[in-house]
Amino acid sequence: MAVLLTTLTQAGALADAARAETRALLVGVSDYEAENVGLTDLRGPENDVRLLREVLLRLGVNQVETIADGVEDATRPSRAAIMDALARLAATSAPGDLIYVHFSGHGTQQADRDRDETDGLDEVFLAIDAAPGPAGSGVIVNSLVDDEIGRAVGAIRASGADVFVVFDSCHCGTALRGGAAGIVARYVEPSVFGIDVPHFAMPEPQADLTLKGDLSGRYLAFYAARSAEAAHEINLAEAEGGEAWFGLFSARLAARLETGTDMSYRQLFEAVLADLNDDALSGLARAQTPSWEGNLIDAPVLGRGRIGQPPARRFRVEGDEVMAGTVHGLGRGTLLAVLTAPQERIAGYAQITQAQTTRSVLQPVDVACYPRQDALCPAQGAIPAGAAYAQVVGRPLDLSVGIAPPIDTLAGRPLGATMPAAVALQSAIRDAVAAGQALRLDPARYTVESLWADGRLWFGPRVTSGGRPVGLAWEPVGSVPLAPLLQRVFEAETLARMLGAVAGETSPLNPSPVQVSVDLVPVAVEDLTPPGIPLVPVEECRHAQARAKGPSTALPAAAEVKQCDRLRFSGQGRVPGAWDVNRVYIDSRFCIRVDHTLIEGVAQAAPLGPDMIVCSDCPDGYAAGLERAFVIVTNAREHAEPLNLEGMLENCQTTGPVRGAMAGALRDFLATRARRPDTRGGFGTYEIHDVWVEQSSWLVLPREETFRRFEARRLTSGDAR
Repeated sequence: MAVLLTTLTQAGALADAARAETRALLVGVSDYEAENVGLTDLRGPENDVRLLREVLLRLGVNQVETIADGVEDATRPSRAAIMDALARLAATSAPGDLIYVHFSGHGTQQADRDRDETDGLDEVFLAIDAAPGPAGSGVIVNSLVDDEIGRAVGAIRASGADVFVVFDSCHCGTALRGGAAGIVARYVEPSVFGIDVPHFAMPEPQADLTLKGDLSGRYLAFYAARSAEAAHEINLAEAEGGEAWFGLFSARLAARLETGTDMSYRQLFEAVLADLNDDALSGLARAQTPSWEGNLIDAPVLGRGRIGQPPARRFRVEGDEVMAGTVHGLGRGTLLAVLTAPQERIAGYAQITQAQTTRSVLQPVDVACYPRQDALCPAQGAIPAGAAYAQVVGRPLDLSVGIAPPIDTLAGRPLGATMPAAVALQSAIRDAVAAGQALRLDPARYTVESLWADGRLWFGPRVTSGGRPVGLAWEPVGSVPLAPLLQRVFEAETLARMLGAVAGETSPLNPSPVQVSVDLVPVAVEDLTPPGIPLVPVEECRHAQARAKGPSTALPAAAEVKQCDRLRFSGQGRVPGAWDVNRVYIDSRFCIRVDHTLIEGVAQAAPLGPDMIVCSDCPDGYAAGLERAFVIVTNAREHAEPLNLEGMLENCQTTGPVRGAMAGALRDFLATRARRPDTRGGFGTYEIHDVWVEQSSWLVLPREETFRRFEARRLTSGDAR
């Protein structure tokens, strides 16, 4: 749900004094009371509230009020109860307080009653007593509208208190993707309440011109999903045959909070975003991208501790159990280092044999254990005496690639299995399997989505943006064969899986010796060619870049970029030495490109490959979609050949030599490394002693979406002419 906190002006004096109180309001709605309207109940919000209450109380939050059904000692989550609780917080807060508000439940849309939305729709959170309004009214009785929640938060800020708000509900959702076992979308189609909404309606932040006054408190909002995505709740006990439903975003947020608060909200957000990309989750669950807004982003989490490096994720050990499980992203086969207290030295290793929601059973294993997908390591010895904590050092790695069956955009449901495009896809996958590629069609566990739109099949980590298809397209008539394109997809995804596994686990244990920076130099939309007008992309970007003003900014997590924006990668040594740095770039069409740089010393930063000019419309065609980059840092030893991966991984190169014979050995090494990123290993004659990987990703917006958003902002700001 897009509760639009840009309705709140970002002014506010900073409170330097220690916080007087940190209080929380947790709202969860699971079992809706409306009957005979097709409103699907949820199972996760009550567990979200319980989990967050436990974590916040353990962190020393002064007061936690719970308004949720199905939760002991909680108030029924009616509209009146929720709005009254927000009003009490405004009346009892004072400068220096921090107020945390969490909404978990269904979101939807209704007609805009204040006429402040360019799409004519308000985003709403559904209270337990939500019900259809009078016929033809276009509104939902007992819903909480974005504008009024914004005003309630503004009233708390007016007291001088800071506010941190989390919305684990859908912004507006999408009907493109059907449900899968163990996953439910937290979105209600407005038609359930008799409201007619365009299928791809996408709300934009709007200014609330009715909100006035001195808002001296700061604010921050975390949204579980973007406006065109569904926020999901997931059964985290499905693998064990049980039932334990949680909001995916709420569970990952609670798990990160539990590890400590010595970090900024920005670091917290980026950590949760990384956890949502966990390969243990199905593709559908991971098809949501959180976002944030507000001026509290660089403050310490919950106003506590210091801001430094995010703390290493350590979990309490009690006997042969670790107090962490599927909520924390841990599953069967995860390898843990067991540490003693107070020295916190590694005393042994253990592997999870049974993962429950918040605790797991451990089995002691040898230091040489490499977690595999198909089998546990042999048990050896006992859990060390004095074991106090455990820390993840490796996970099983599944190198197969799942592709979701294609969705027919016109029908809003899976493409019929007998349709020519579906038959061609099934045949190409059979050929890929016969050629030794672990590729499969899988409606539940996939990393690649597929779509049938505009007479073409589309493939990508996500295949829509602003209602437009994005990614790699294949046209059945007069096109290249599908099998080579699927091979490209397989190569790119397996490489991304391995590099992502290393990137996800190395930093807390072994920080990279090279500081990697990724900067964004945006161009003005006014300098781009509007949709429908013929263009020459190279000339367009040369002109737009020449007019670009202002300094570059660090590329934010979950960034969205547009045609002709510039991305600049640089690296600077942190410690004396020489380092081979390879930038591996996977574009929206699954093409891999590599650039190598040698970093020596600590004197100054060096560019890591040429700057990237973003193209949704490239010289060789349309190319919007999700893109990824991995920066691999390795020790450059004297009198040894450098680890230069140029020509070893490229899969779309048409000219020049490709040293493909080395790629297989590299992948074998990375697969081993990804299972145990904390260990030292060797790769051929290169003698790599350590490998560090940092990951970035961004979504290249279609031109139509770029201009739609620009026009919405222009109209809202009053610049319409």
